[in-house]
Amino acid sequence: MKNNVASLTLSVSDVLRTRRSDIYTQSYYFVQETFRRRDPKFFRFQFNYRFGKLDASLLKRRNNKVDVHDL
Repeated sequence: MKNNVASLTLSVSDVLRTRRSDIYTQSYYFVQETFRRRDPKFFRFQFNYRFGKLDASLLKRRNNKVDVHDL
């Protein structure tokens, strides 16, 4: 868009449903096998807009050390 202040993003997750979890647990008292499919596939549409310009000097860390001799 104009002056690169906005962007559109489309993303898709796990289209082929390959995200899965297999767990095998064994002890003296039991054996457990677990199979799970995690988070079904989903689509995400995202719109970002930047308001104004960023002043980088506001992000610089200040030296705020206090000398004990000044107290």
